[in-house]
Order: sequence, then C-alpha cells, then structure tokens
Amino acid sequence: MKLNNKYIIGCHVMFYEIDMVEEYLNSVHLALQDIDNKENVKVEMMWNMSQYFEQSNSMQSIYAKIEKLERKYDFVSLFYDNDDKPYTMADYRRELNNQCNECDYVIWGESDCLMPRQMFGVLEQLKEYANSQGVNRYITTFGIRKMWDDSWRVLEHPEFTDKPYYDMDTEEDKKKAESSPWSIRYTMSQREMDEVNSKTKELDVKMINYPKFDGSGLVISSDLLRTGANIPPAVYMNGDDSSFLESCRLHMGDRYAQFVINNILKVHNRNHPKKRRYIQGEDDKLNTHFKRATKNWYKEFNNVSKGNLNKLYRSQEPFAKKQYKEESK
Repeated sequence: MKLNNKYIIGCHVMFYEIDMVEEYLNSVHLALQDIDNKENVKVEMMWNMSQYFEQSNSMQSIYAKIEKLERKYDFVSLFYDNDDKPYTMADYRRELNNQCNECDYVIWGESDCLMPRQMFGVLEQLKEYANSQGVNRYITTFGIRKMWDDSWRVLEHPEFTDKPYYDMDTEEDKKKAESSPWSIRYTMSQREMDEVNSKTKELDVKMINYPKFDGSGLVISSDLLRTGANIPPAVYMNGDDSSFLESCRLHMGDRYAQFVINNILKVHNRNHPKKRRYIQGEDDKLNTHFKRATKNWYKEFNNVSKGNLNKLYRSQEPFAKKQYKEESK
C-alpha cells in the first residue's frame, strides 16, 4: 500500500522501560510491513536517560540494549540525559505536537502500547472521507479494553464492552484483573491483539462531538494541532492527555470532531511486568501497578500537576510550581 499522507509517531521511553519497549516497536514495524513508501512515516524514540527522579543500577547495559534495537528497527533516536532537570512524557509530547507542520498526522506512541497492524490503512481511508465531509481538524481513537466507568463505553471494543471491570483493590479482583484479556491490567500480546482484530471485516466508525481519549496511541490531525491546541506548560506529569483534551475542547468548541474506530483494538498494557526494571533500590516484589505510587517524588510532582490541571482555564488562581532539587536545598 502506498501512503498519500505523512505521519510522525513519537514515543517517550524512560530508561527503566527498556525491556518492555520492543513490543511497541515491533507493533509499529508490523503496521509498516505492507507500506511501500515507508519514508512517509517518521518513527521517533525519545530515550530519557535522566536519573533526576530515580537512579539506575545498570545504565551501561541499557545503552547497549538501545543500540541493539537501533540495529533491528528503523527509527530516529533522541536522548535526554540531564540529571539536574526533569523531563517528562508531557514535555516530550508537547514538543512532538509542534512537529505538526511536517506531517498530516501526529501519533502519540507509548512504551506499553501496541499499535494495530491496520492503523495506516484505516487512517488513509479516514482522512479521505473526513476531508470530503469538510472535517479537517479531528482526533482518531482505536478501540480500547474495558475501562472503570461508563463514560469510556463509547471507546470500548465491542468484544469487551459488556465484560466486568476489575480494579486492584482486593487480592481476588487483582487476580481477575491480571488474568482476564478484556481487563486493562492484563498484559496482552501482539498475537492476542491480532486475533481480536482479524475478526473485523467492516470498520465500525463513529464520530463524536466531544473529546474522550487517553494518550496511548492517540492520533491527531495536524490541522487540529495548528490551531495551537497542545499540552499546557503548567501540566508536566500525569494529566498530559486530560489537559490536551481540554485544550482541544477550548480550541474547537462545538466544531470538535473525533472519529472512533471501535472494532480495531489498540492495546495499552498499563500493568506490564517489564515496565520498571534496573531501578536502584526498587522493591521488585511489588506489582507494577503499585511500584511508582510508593515514590515520594512521584506523589509530589503528580499532585502539583493534577492541581494545575484543575485550574487551567477560566480561572485567576495561580499555578503551583514544580520545585527542582537545586531549588529545595
């Protein structure tokens, strides 16, 4: 298949995610397998090697693993290694969005995400249809697994939407959450995702006029980003997707458009067992879901970021400022 459009798919990777990220890269590789003009797709990897928040016990081997991936897959590598100033996924995605003048679509990759093989074929068809209807500024989302409340139902894959949601509050629910393929805490493989998507014979495409999405695998038309919609600088930890959502709402108002491809699944493996490795002093006995939540730095930065998220627009409240290490001495 020959692409008529240009794409950039960018992914921010913390050093401790190195053992997991090949699954993401392989999914992008498989999505590109039948593309004749692969030069139309820029695959960008931002390797965050900074030890500002956490120290590695094996940095040399992590660099070696990156080099191995560079030999195996075709992508552009960027590195951040400043130990004196933090850099987060929100920072990277803000910069990624600013490449919108170089392409037709910006796609938010994520280290624990699997992109569907059908991605580029679907997006090519969709852009042709959308533009024919006078829709140029839009978001596209693929189907997701069972989420925690009914507000997500519009995005859920039809095979999973009537399944029960399991949280991680009790040991029994934890076991169900980690063993049920429809659960967002279950680590799904490429093969399993492919099996689900192979059942789709005709695309189920909906258009909604309000923003609803998470950040993994998010597809953004460049014309939408050219309005200035982006992640506000006041948000620098969790909340990058929520703040971008509100920015889209602000910029587009009642002309907002989002295409939902329910029956093509993308996978977000939030609880991947290889998500946090090579961290000095980490308790490896903890489940991935609980590891980062025990860190004081994470709680502090996350609380400031989320507090700012709640007062982004139509407010005169001052934003809280993140405090760097050198400022707190």
